[in-house]
Amino acid sequence: MATLSDGLTAYRVCAKAEGRSPRTIEWVTNSMRYFMGFLGGDAEMEAIGPSQFRAFINALRDSTKYRQHPYNRPQREKLAESSINCYARAIRAFFSYLVREGFLSSNPLAGVRMPKVPEKVVVTFSEMEMERVLSLPDKNNDKGFRDYSVMLTLYDTAIRLSELAGLTEGDIDFDSGYLRVMGKGGKQRYVPFGVRVAKALMKYKVKHRPRPLATDRFWLTMEGRPLSGDRIESIFREYAAVLGIRCHPHKFRHTSSVHYLRNGGDPFSLQKKLGHSSLQMTRHYSNLADSDVRAAHLRSSPADRLGV
Repeated sequence: MATLSDGLTAYRVCAKAEGRSPRTIEWVTNSMRYFMGFLGGDAEMEAIGPSQFRAFINALRDSTKYRQHPYNRPQREKLAESSINCYARAIRAFFSYLVREGFLSSNPLAGVRMPKVPEKVVVTFSEMEMERVLSLPDKNNDKGFRDYSVMLTLYDTAIRLSELAGLTEGDIDFDSGYLRVMGKGGKQRYVPFGVRVAKALMKYKVKHRPRPLATDRFWLTMEGRPLSGDRIESIFREYAAVLGIRCHPHKFRHTSSVHYLRNGGDPFSLQKKLGHSSLQMTRHYSNLADSDVRAAHLRSSPADRLGV
Protein backbone atom coordinates (compact mmCIF):
# COMPACT_ATOMS: atom_id res chain seq x y z
CA MET A 1 0.00 0.00 0.00
CA ALA A 2 1.16 3.55 -0.78
CA THR A 3 2.17 5.67 2.18
CA LEU A 4 1.90 9.39 2.89
CA SER A 5 5.61 9.89 2.17
CA ASP A 6 5.11 8.21 -1.24
CA GLY A 7 2.30 10.63 -1.96
CA LEU A 8 4.34 13.59 -0.75
CA THR A 9 7.20 12.71 -3.10
CA ALA A 10 4.76 12.42 -5.99
CA TYR A 11 3.12 15.72 -5.02
CA ARG A 12 6.40 17.65 -5.08
CA VAL A 13 7.27 16.31 -8.53
CA CYS A 14 3.80 17.04 -9.90
CA ALA A 15 3.50 20.48 -8.29
CA LYS A 16 6.88 21.55 -9.67
CA ALA A 17 5.92 20.32 -13.16
CA GLU A 18 2.64 22.27 -12.93
CA GLY A 19 4.53 25.47 -12.10
CA ARG A 20 3.41 25.77 -8.49
CA SER A 21 5.41 28.32 -6.54
CA PRO A 22 8.22 27.03 -4.31
CA ARG A 23 6.46 28.60 -1.32
CA THR A 24 3.26 26.65 -2.02
CA ILE A 25 5.19 23.39 -2.33
CA GLU A 26 7.07 24.14 0.88
CA TRP A 27 3.82 25.05 2.65
CA VAL A 28 2.17 21.73 1.79
CA THR A 29 5.32 19.69 2.40
CA ASN A 30 6.03 21.17 5.84
CA SER A 31 2.39 20.86 6.90
CA MET A 32 2.27 17.21 5.89
CA ARG A 33 5.53 16.45 7.67
CA TYR A 34 4.12 18.08 10.79
CA PHE A 35 0.99 15.93 10.45
CA MET A 36 3.04 12.77 9.93
CA GLY A 37 5.09 13.62 13.02
CA PHE A 38 1.84 13.86 15.00
CA LEU A 39 0.79 10.45 13.64
CA GLY A 40 4.07 8.95 14.87
CA GLY A 41 5.70 8.57 11.48
CA ASP A 42 4.75 7.47 8.00
CA ALA A 43 1.31 5.93 7.51
CA GLU A 44 -0.70 4.34 4.73
CA MET A 45 -2.88 6.78 2.77
CA GLU A 46 -5.99 4.65 3.24
CA ALA A 47 -5.54 4.67 7.02
CA ILE A 48 -6.15 8.40 7.37
CA GLY A 49 -9.64 9.62 8.18
CA PRO A 50 -11.49 12.55 9.78
CA SER A 51 -10.73 11.40 13.34
CA GLN A 52 -6.94 11.65 12.90
CA PHE A 53 -7.28 15.01 11.19
CA ARG A 54 -9.51 16.44 13.94
CA ALA A 55 -7.16 15.09 16.62
CA PHE A 56 -4.28 16.86 14.88
CA ILE A 57 -6.22 20.16 14.82
CA ASN A 58 -6.98 19.81 18.54
CA ALA A 59 -3.29 19.09 19.23
CA LEU A 60 -2.37 22.25 17.33
CA ARG A 61 -4.70 24.24 19.59
CA ASP A 62 -2.74 23.00 22.59
CA SER A 63 0.57 23.75 20.91
CA THR A 64 2.72 26.86 21.37
CA LYS A 65 4.39 29.04 18.76
CA TYR A 66 7.66 27.87 17.22
CA ARG A 67 7.59 24.60 19.17
CA GLN A 68 9.25 22.77 16.30
CA HIS A 69 10.75 25.71 14.43
CA PRO A 70 14.37 25.15 13.29
CA TYR A 71 15.47 28.76 13.97
CA ASN A 72 13.14 30.44 16.48
CA ARG A 73 12.88 29.63 20.16
CA PRO A 74 9.58 28.12 21.39
CA GLN A 75 7.24 30.63 23.01
CA ARG A 76 4.57 30.37 25.68
CA GLU A 77 1.93 31.93 23.44
CA LYS A 78 -0.56 29.52 21.88
CA LEU A 79 -0.55 28.89 18.16
CA ALA A 80 -2.82 31.38 16.38
CA GLU A 81 -6.07 30.18 14.80
CA SER A 82 -4.82 31.53 11.47
CA SER A 83 -1.75 29.26 11.70
CA ILE A 84 -3.93 26.25 12.57
CA ASN A 85 -6.18 27.03 9.63
CA CYS A 86 -3.12 27.29 7.39
CA TYR A 87 -1.89 23.81 8.38
CA ALA A 88 -5.35 22.35 7.94
CA ARG A 89 -5.88 23.83 4.46
CA ALA A 90 -2.50 22.59 3.28
CA ILE A 91 -3.20 19.03 4.45
CA ARG A 92 -6.65 18.97 2.90
CA ALA A 93 -5.19 20.32 -0.35
CA PHE A 94 -2.66 17.49 -0.30
CA PHE A 95 -5.41 14.89 0.06
CA SER A 96 -7.33 16.55 -2.78
CA TYR A 97 -4.21 16.05 -4.89
CA LEU A 98 -4.14 12.35 -3.95
CA VAL A 99 -7.73 12.00 -5.18
CA ARG A 100 -7.04 13.93 -8.39
CA GLU A 101 -4.06 11.72 -9.22
CA GLY A 102 -5.92 8.49 -8.42
CA PHE A 103 -4.08 7.53 -5.23
CA LEU A 104 -7.39 7.70 -3.33
CA SER A 105 -10.96 7.30 -4.51
CA SER A 106 -12.26 10.11 -2.29
CA ASN A 107 -10.94 12.78 0.06
CA PRO A 108 -11.43 11.55 3.64
CA LEU A 109 -10.99 15.11 4.94
CA ALA A 110 -13.48 16.80 2.59
CA GLY A 111 -16.26 16.89 5.18
CA VAL A 112 -14.15 18.28 8.01
CA ARG A 113 -14.81 21.94 8.70
CA MET A 114 -11.77 24.14 8.64
CA PRO A 115 -10.85 26.02 11.85
CA LYS A 116 -12.38 29.48 11.83
CA VAL A 117 -10.03 32.42 11.55
CA PRO A 118 -11.08 35.54 13.47
CA GLU A 119 -11.40 38.58 11.24
CA LYS A 120 -8.65 41.03 12.00
CA VAL A 121 -8.78 44.74 11.43
CA VAL A 122 -6.58 45.67 8.49
CA VAL A 123 -3.97 48.11 9.78
CA THR A 124 -2.97 50.86 7.36
CA PHE A 125 -0.95 54.06 7.33
CA SER A 126 -2.66 57.43 7.31
CA GLU A 127 -1.59 59.74 4.49
CA MET A 128 0.50 61.73 6.96
CA GLU A 129 2.23 58.56 8.18
CA MET A 130 2.82 57.51 4.59
CA GLU A 131 4.52 60.80 3.86
CA ARG A 132 6.74 60.35 6.92
CA VAL A 133 7.77 56.86 5.82
CA LEU A 134 8.54 58.00 2.27
CA SER A 135 10.66 60.85 3.62
CA LEU A 136 13.01 58.49 5.48
CA PRO A 137 15.28 57.28 2.63
CA ASP A 138 18.03 59.69 1.60
CA LYS A 139 17.18 60.26 -2.06
CA ASN A 140 20.56 61.87 -2.73
CA ASN A 141 22.41 58.54 -2.75
CA ASP A 142 21.87 55.35 -4.76
CA LYS A 143 20.62 53.14 -1.94
CA GLY A 144 18.29 55.76 -0.54
CA PHE A 145 16.73 56.53 -3.90
CA ARG A 146 16.28 52.81 -4.59
CA ASP A 147 14.54 52.32 -1.25
CA TYR A 148 12.33 55.35 -1.85
CA SER A 149 11.40 54.06 -5.32
CA VAL A 150 10.58 50.62 -3.93
CA MET A 151 8.29 52.13 -1.28
CA LEU A 152 6.61 54.49 -3.73
CA THR A 153 5.99 51.69 -6.23
CA LEU A 154 4.45 49.44 -3.58
CA TYR A 155 2.26 52.26 -2.31
CA ASP A 156 1.04 53.30 -5.77
CA THR A 157 0.47 49.87 -7.31
CA ALA A 158 -0.41 47.65 -4.29
CA ILE A 159 1.47 44.73 -5.83
CA ARG A 160 2.75 41.93 -3.60
CA LEU A 161 6.31 41.82 -2.33
CA SER A 162 7.11 38.74 -4.44
CA GLU A 163 5.70 40.47 -7.51
CA LEU A 164 7.82 43.55 -6.88
CA ALA A 165 11.03 41.59 -6.25
CA GLY A 166 10.44 39.53 -9.40
CA LEU A 167 10.13 42.51 -11.76
CA THR A 168 12.52 42.53 -14.71
CA GLU A 169 13.49 45.46 -16.92
CA GLY A 170 11.14 44.16 -19.60
CA ASP A 171 8.19 44.10 -17.17
CA ILE A 172 8.10 47.91 -16.96
CA ASP A 173 6.27 49.63 -19.81
CA PHE A 174 7.08 53.31 -19.41
CA ASP A 175 5.13 54.30 -22.54
CA SER A 176 1.85 52.78 -21.39
CA GLY A 177 2.42 53.13 -17.64
CA TYR A 178 1.99 49.46 -16.74
CA LEU A 179 3.89 46.83 -14.76
CA ARG A 180 3.65 43.23 -15.91
CA VAL A 181 3.63 41.08 -12.78
CA MET A 182 3.44 37.36 -12.15
CA GLY A 183 0.91 36.76 -9.41
CA LYS A 184 -0.19 33.77 -7.38
CA GLY A 185 -0.76 30.56 -9.29
CA GLY A 186 1.40 31.78 -12.17
CA LYS A 187 -1.27 34.28 -13.24
CA GLN A 188 0.09 37.25 -15.15
CA ARG A 189 -1.57 40.65 -14.99
CA TYR A 190 -0.86 44.28 -15.84
CA VAL A 191 -0.91 46.89 -13.08
CA PRO A 192 -0.93 50.65 -13.84
CA PHE A 193 1.36 53.15 -12.14
CA GLY A 194 1.17 56.93 -11.87
CA VAL A 195 3.34 59.77 -13.13
CA ARG A 196 5.33 60.12 -9.89
CA VAL A 197 6.23 56.44 -9.92
CA ALA A 198 7.15 56.63 -13.60
CA LYS A 199 9.61 59.42 -12.85
CA ALA A 200 11.09 57.55 -9.87
CA LEU A 201 11.49 54.30 -11.82
CA MET A 202 13.15 56.05 -14.73
CA LYS A 203 15.49 58.04 -12.49
CA TYR A 204 16.46 54.89 -10.59
CA LYS A 205 17.09 53.03 -13.84
CA VAL A 206 19.18 55.80 -15.43
CA LYS A 207 20.99 57.33 -12.47
CA HIS A 208 20.93 55.15 -9.35
CA ARG A 209 20.74 51.53 -10.53
CA PRO A 210 24.08 49.67 -10.38
CA ARG A 211 25.30 47.58 -13.29
CA PRO A 212 23.53 44.18 -13.14
CA LEU A 213 25.59 41.05 -12.56
CA ALA A 214 24.15 38.37 -14.86
CA THR A 215 20.52 39.25 -14.10
CA ASP A 216 17.64 41.09 -15.73
CA ARG A 217 15.94 41.84 -12.40
CA PHE A 218 15.05 45.51 -12.06
CA TRP A 219 15.67 45.98 -8.33
CA LEU A 220 19.28 45.35 -7.40
CA THR A 221 21.58 45.35 -4.40
CA MET A 222 24.43 47.84 -4.40
CA GLU A 223 26.61 45.00 -5.77
CA GLY A 224 24.32 44.51 -8.79
CA ARG A 225 22.62 41.30 -7.66
CA PRO A 226 18.84 40.73 -7.47
CA LEU A 227 17.19 42.36 -4.46
CA SER A 228 15.28 39.55 -2.77
CA GLY A 229 11.96 39.84 -0.99
CA ASP A 230 13.62 38.93 2.31
CA ARG A 231 16.15 41.73 1.86
CA ILE A 232 13.37 44.23 1.07
CA GLU A 233 11.59 43.21 4.28
CA SER A 234 14.82 43.74 6.19
CA ILE A 235 15.20 47.22 4.67
CA PHE A 236 11.67 48.10 5.73
CA ARG A 237 12.38 46.97 9.29
CA GLU A 238 15.41 49.25 9.42
CA TYR A 239 13.31 52.28 8.46
CA ALA A 240 10.51 51.24 10.82
CA ALA A 241 12.95 51.22 13.71
CA VAL A 242 13.68 54.90 13.07
CA LEU A 243 10.01 55.85 13.40
CA GLY A 244 9.21 53.30 16.07
CA ILE A 245 6.28 51.94 14.07
CA ARG A 246 5.35 48.68 12.39
CA CYS A 247 6.30 48.93 8.73
CA HIS A 248 6.33 45.96 6.37
CA PRO A 249 5.74 45.62 2.61
CA HIS A 250 2.27 44.09 2.91
CA LYS A 251 1.12 47.05 4.98
CA PHE A 252 1.83 49.17 1.88
CA ARG A 253 -0.53 46.91 -0.11
CA HIS A 254 -3.26 47.36 2.50
CA THR A 255 -2.69 51.11 2.68
CA SER A 256 -2.64 51.53 -1.09
CA SER A 257 -5.92 49.64 -1.45
CA VAL A 258 -7.74 51.69 1.19
CA HIS A 259 -6.38 55.03 -0.05
CA TYR A 260 -7.28 54.09 -3.63
CA LEU A 261 -10.93 53.60 -2.64
CA ARG A 262 -10.99 56.72 -0.47
CA ASN A 263 -9.70 58.74 -3.42
CA GLY A 264 -12.58 57.61 -5.63
CA GLY A 265 -11.38 54.29 -7.04
CA ASP A 266 -13.94 51.51 -7.41
CA PRO A 267 -13.73 47.96 -5.96
CA PHE A 268 -13.85 46.26 -9.39
CA SER A 269 -10.77 48.01 -10.76
CA LEU A 270 -9.05 47.48 -7.39
CA GLN A 271 -9.80 43.77 -7.64
CA LYS A 272 -8.02 43.64 -11.00
CA LYS A 273 -5.06 45.61 -9.64
CA LEU A 274 -4.66 43.32 -6.66
CA GLY A 275 -5.06 40.12 -8.66
CA HIS A 276 -7.90 38.81 -6.50
CA SER A 277 -9.96 36.05 -8.10
CA SER A 278 -13.11 37.33 -6.36
CA LEU A 279 -14.35 40.46 -4.64
CA GLN A 280 -14.41 38.77 -1.22
CA MET A 281 -10.97 40.00 -0.14
CA THR A 282 -11.42 43.35 -1.85
CA ARG A 283 -14.55 43.93 0.26
CA HIS A 284 -12.37 44.11 3.38
CA TYR A 285 -10.73 47.21 1.96
CA SER A 286 -14.10 48.61 0.89
CA ASN A 287 -15.46 48.23 4.42
CA LEU A 288 -12.41 49.94 5.87
CA ALA A 289 -12.67 52.79 3.39
CA ASP A 290 -16.39 53.15 4.16
CA SER A 291 -15.56 53.72 7.82
CA ASP A 292 -14.67 57.25 6.73
CA VAL A 293 -18.38 57.87 6.14
CA ARG A 294 -19.15 57.78 9.88
CA ALA A 295 -16.22 60.06 10.69
CA ALA A 296 -17.42 62.54 8.06
CA HIS A 297 -20.96 62.33 9.40
CA LEU A 298 -19.84 63.10 12.94
CA ARG A 299 -18.06 66.19 11.64
CA SER A 300 -21.03 67.37 9.58
CA SER A 301 -24.10 65.85 11.25
CA PRO A 302 -27.15 68.06 10.49
CA ALA A 303 -28.91 67.02 13.70
CA ASP A 304 -25.85 67.59 15.88
CA ARG A 305 -25.57 71.15 14.56
CA LEU A 306 -29.11 72.10 15.59
CA GLY A 307 -29.36 74.54 18.45
CA VAL A 308 -32.43 72.88 19.97
